[in-house]
Amino acid sequence: MAEESGNYGDYYVLTIEPEPDQPADAAADDQTTFWLGTLAMLVLLAVSVGLAIYMWRLTYVLEPGYSVRFTGVQGLDPSQNPAISPAFNLTVHVNNKQHMRRVYQEENTVIVYYDEGSSNSTTRSIGWGKMPAFCVDRWSTTDLDVSLSNQGLFLSQRSREKMEADLKSAQIHISVEIKPAHPEESSKPCLTLCGGKAIGQSFPALSAMPMPMPSKCSTLCATERKYIY
Repeated sequence: MAEESGNYGDYYVLTIEPEPDQPADAAADDQTTFWLGTLAMLVLLAVSVGLAIYMWRLTYVLEPGYSVRFTGVQGLDPSQNPAISPAFNLTVHVNNKQHMRRVYQEENTVIVYYDEGSSNSTTRSIGWGKMPAFCVDRWSTTDLDVSLSNQGLFLSQRSREKMEADLKSAQIHISVEIKPAHPEESSKPCLTLCGGKAIGQSFPALSAMPMPMPSKCSTLCATERKYIY
């Protein structure tokens, strides 16, 4: 039996009515609001991460991909030229991997090396030249013809016979090195190696094939201007 309000001497008694129970629909509204807020935060987080990745892709510079191929080998026939000096025609295929921007590349130096493949053999340069500067649109490719020089280079009889044998067996070990002509002036100098022992591959005998297959390349870039040359 609840006491009624009243004044009892020095005391005043108040009657406190119990609060009614919260309706079920109000509790459901609070739970819905909580889950909607959580979902909104997750969506905002996903959008923020996606935007960060997008901005990173805009600023991150992907190096162009290279592949090279020889379109002919000359200078190995002693009946035509007693002084054996091999000459190569080289084509460099450039693939721009950038999604958002063009790729500009300054002039590069190209050096071709030949390895006889024996245990006591040495790797020697058999051609060198300049790969011209180029500009490739995003998701585009281009082919560059490189004029190689071998002035003052002559092969011994043994080296010539070994190279001829390698050509016939479609396993001539040749490496191509591509690097900036002026690495000290490059903000991000990169060394590209194609074929040969450099990346564990060999060129096929391209001069004997009507459609020469390219050799893929591996690129290594220096950072913080610590040059790799």
